[in-house]
Amino acid sequence: MITFKKILVVTSTDLIQPSVISQSAKIAQRHQSHVTFFNVIEDLPQEQLKWITALPPQELMANVVAEKQMSLSDSVNKVQGQYPSVDTSIKIGLPFIETTKKVQQDKYDLVLLAAKSERKPRKSFFGSTTVHLMRKCPCPVLTIGNNIDKPIKKIAAAIDVYAPTTEGRKLNEKIVINAANLATQENAELHVIHAWKLPSADYLAAWGNPSEIDRLEIIMKEKQNRNKHINSIIEQVVTSHCKPITALMEGEAQEKIPEYVKDNDIDLIVMGTVCRTGIPGYFIGNTAESILSEVSCSVLTLKPEGFISPVEI
Repeated sequence: MITFKKILVVTSTDLIQPSVISQSAKIAQRHQSHVTFFNVIEDLPQEQLKWITALPPQELMANVVAEKQMSLSDSVNKVQGQYPSVDTSIKIGLPFIETTKKVQQDKYDLVLLAAKSERKPRKSFFGSTTVHLMRKCPCPVLTIGNNIDKPIKKIAAAIDVYAPTTEGRKLNEKIVINAANLATQENAELHVIHAWKLPSADYLAAWGNPSEIDRLEIIMKEKQNRNKHINSIIEQVVTSHCKPITALMEGEAQEKIPEYVKDNDIDLIVMGTVCRTGIPGYFIGNTAESILSEVSCSVLTLKPEGFISPVEI
């Protein structure tokens, strides 16, 4: 059983979204987790501060921190009875950097945040803090897609069945294990999905320009092989009573996976965002980022074992 003993909830100080409270409290109660509500205040350049106030910059920022800390504490005090253990923390700096440092310093198992705020459109938010955390934070990142409290009824694990490396194949297993555990805990329907496409026309030409009948036979065999790989992964790692629904989609992953999520009313997608380890700052793949920009459900993103964050403590 995968456990989250320490959870870092990244939030604003004055408004914690109901869905964030509901999901973080549910996970904390299930795992008896300690939860920290965390906010980062972005520092202003000293030259800019001179035009705002006559106070010395350090004194001004100290006043801002004290005000934000009071606001965050007041917000958390209203819901602290829902958590086994809870505290708050405020930092100054860039949100994704300070969040990643906090995770590394205090050994958090999960970062949880809203996919969008009331003040920002979704794509703007996904293009900044959230995507940076998905790229660089060493622990799983759970982004909550809805502002209102909504039960998780359908979970999709998106995998690459022909991952070319050992760490990629292990990441597939990690994705399915996490998705299956969550499906069991939430009594949700589990989907294991994979999008694929045939090699380009140039590659097919190298095989002798196959006829349409030959092409259909290639597609059928490819589907059979990929389906065997999916079933093999499921048989190896899914030990719960839930029987997954499997889906293979021919086409570009960045198009087919969002379509599947929408058409099947998926509430949570579990996926990997980095496919290599040992390279600090190896960025999220274009495919994963394209998928994330098109889905509106909650998303749990995972890193492979051995991932090294480029953010140094």
